Amino acid sequence: MSLLRWWPGASPSTPLVRPHSSDMATSAYDYALNLLSARSYSEKNMRRKLLSRAFAPPDTESAIERLLANGLLDDRRYAEQFARGRLLGRGASRLRLRQQLFTRGIQGELADAAIDAVIADDEIDLDAVAEKAAAKKAASMAGLDAAVIRRRLYGHLARAGFTPDIIRAAMKKVLGAE
Repeated sequence: MSLLRWWPGASPSTPLVRPHSSDMATSAYDYALNLLSARSYSEKNMRRKLLSRAFAPPDTESAIERLLANGLLDDRRYAEQFARGRLLGRGASRLRLRQQLFTRGIQGELADAAIDAVIADDEIDLDAVAEKAAAKKAASMAGLDAAVIRRRLYGHLARAGFTPDIIRAAMKKVLGAE
């Protein structure tokens, strides 16, 4: 069996002649549109995804430029959607969100602006987010010793990026007086 790497749209019966570059650029754009129909992507993640599918760098850049020009790829919008989902769903802190956005290619000022916009638009209280995360984790540890619950809960919230003051306040509300 041959270990050839096929390009998108090719099959083992396809002759080993790469299509014309403009065909590949269109194919890269079509593939990107297909990806965007399922979920949003940052520019960095879309570039990585297209390159991993063996599209040539010029074809990838052409597809990315076209997506940006058509407003289909927007890092600001992606960052806001991501932050909204994490704040309302999983209960992430501002610091944790910033780290996660950075790994997805969203840099400092843009990430901060997106997080601030989501918090302001949706009137999100970060203390309430920490309390919700603490209550969910505490419920999963029912039956354990109180000291173990406190230790694990504090660690869980610290790894989520909450500050010690917010953690203590959330633990006090969820577990009662210390």
